[in-house]
Amino acid sequence: MYDVIVIGAGASGLVVSIGLAAAKKKVLLIEKGLFGGDCTNYGCIPSKALIASSKIASALRSAKKFGITLNDTTFTADGAFARVEQIVSSVRSHEDEKALQEKGVHTFKGEASFLDKNTIKAISSSGNEQHFSAKKIIIATGSHPITPDIPGLKGAPYLNNETIFSLKKIPPSIHFLGGGPISIELALALSKLGSKVTIIQSSEQILNREDSCAKEIIEKAFKRHGITICKNTLLKSVSYQNNQFELDLFDKEKNELKKHCSSSLFIGIGRKPSLGKLNLTNAGIIYTDKGIKIDSFGRTNIKSIYAVGDSIGPPFFTHLAETHARVVLQNLLLPFKTKIPKGPYPRVTFTEPEIASLGMNEKESIEKYSLKKLKIYHFSFAGLDRAITDSSENGFVKVITKKWSSKIIGATIVAPRAGEMLQELILAKENNIPFRKLKNQIHPYPTYSRAIRQTSDLYLKEVILKTLAKWLPK
Repeated sequence: MYDVIVIGAGASGLVVSIGLAAAKKKVLLIEKGLFGGDCTNYGCIPSKALIASSKIASALRSAKKFGITLNDTTFTADGAFARVEQIVSSVRSHEDEKALQEKGVHTFKGEASFLDKNTIKAISSSGNEQHFSAKKIIIATGSHPITPDIPGLKGAPYLNNETIFSLKKIPPSIHFLGGGPISIELALALSKLGSKVTIIQSSEQILNREDSCAKEIIEKAFKRHGITICKNTLLKSVSYQNNQFELDLFDKEKNELKKHCSSSLFIGIGRKPSLGKLNLTNAGIIYTDKGIKIDSFGRTNIKSIYAVGDSIGPPFFTHLAETHARVVLQNLLLPFKTKIPKGPYPRVTFTEPEIASLGMNEKESIEKYSLKKLKIYHFSFAGLDRAITDSSENGFVKVITKKWSSKIIGATIVAPRAGEMLQELILAKENNIPFRKLKNQIHPYPTYSRAIRQTSDLYLKEVILKTLAKWLPK
């Protein structure tokens, strides 16, 4: 009998398992695939490693812009995937079975399913079946990419985030189905590394959740890198032969069918929780295909069973999965209960420049509050000294607040390392610090973070002085 069984060794499963073991609890971690989960093996780590290589390639091409003349800027980037593999292996070595066992975590590699609310059946790849019991069980099975039902796709060697990093060479050409963060990040990276890239987007916009100003900058960057975006376009059918994809694309605006050819096809239309083989009904757990229902403490309707991370449904963020795990860990170890923080949750799309966002965008804010109750601050990097020295003037900081209180409703930053800059605004929002007060913070010169202070300076000019000007005699 274990104190706790954790199903899934991804971000959330690792956090709670290692924490429980450190507290001297007898914990078993069951994982059917690679330890480290999606983030380490197929997501955050490999994608950011590939992006890092692509930035070097882009820097070589941009050398002349910075006053550096190279005799030759041609290169071969096939070694980028080997570098990705090395980095993933290094990170995974701190999260594999041996490393976990050294931390006091018992492990079993196999497919887990419920027999009842306290008993798990686990079957290894060799067919070895074992039954384990525990007082508490935590479901941390993550999510997996959605595969659309498109004629010709089944059986074709298309790519998704679980297979693309096993490539050995940069594909000569690649089509991305879907304009979400995963596709957008990889599309830009592969374009910089030498691929001819096309994005197929069914709606009018890529990155649907982001501010229109941010999308405009990214689309311009894509155009500079020769990336084609086919908007309002559907992939109707796929044919693969002679090592090439033939794609039938339907343009909804022009109402016409056109053919595209490509050496590779990436499917990135979304993800769904991985729950199918858990036999949750055997434990009496309430769930849908969108995720497991939990309360504010991370518990399912069966109070001895918790669910964390992607298993409860979107948004599918690693940092949110880790937060779930930390809350559940505290609730298992401490006498008082902690609630899972409510959204909105911060997000970062690792393009160049990065897009970091918090809360509602401008359109959403106006729809909810009306424009007259809001103040939208926008500061362009054309006026930021550090951005000028780095030739990164196309970025900005946009903060949406209640007009007089300057309470933060939402924010978008487009900048190099925008994800790091966003933390100041997250802290202010979560602690109900008025945005106007950030103008009093000392920001080192010259840094990108000074753009936040310069944006908050606008409160005096655009709210107070503008209002006084209406009252004062002319």
